[in-house]
Amino acid sequence: MPGFLRRLFGGGGANHPSAPLLDEDELERIGTEEDLLKNYEEAAERNFRAMEAEQNGGIELAISLYEQSVAEDFVEAHPYERLANIHERRGENAAALEVTERFISLAKSGRLPKGSQRSADRRLPEFEARAAKYRGSKTS
Repeated sequence: MPGFLRRLFGGGGANHPSAPLLDEDELERIGTEEDLLKNYEEAAERNFRAMEAEQNGGIELAISLYEQSVAEDFVEAHPYERLANIHERRGENAAALEVTERFISLAKSGRLPKGSQRSADRRLPEFEARAAKYRGSKTS
């Protein structure tokens, strides 16, 4: 079994000639404070609660939950996008910009796991365009 796991996560081997799923840095971060997936299930559940709160009119609760995800550098774009949207709807473009720039910074940090990084890379142009829009707006 260890050989299988090594091939799966470390690449190589006759059945897995492609690049490894995890690189050396990612392997070293697993389970440490730098592991952005460490509390993923808890954070994902929090985001589901935030979406539910937002749909049911609990905007303040949703904001609080999304802010917690953003503060913890959650690896998915959803809480950043929703929080920025809420701030934008309220005319709080400076706050929307701050959240948007937080995602941009995380996406460019090189700290994201590979799958999350690919997703962030796809979303990055959209977030950069939003940031430019917020920077250009007069309302804060």
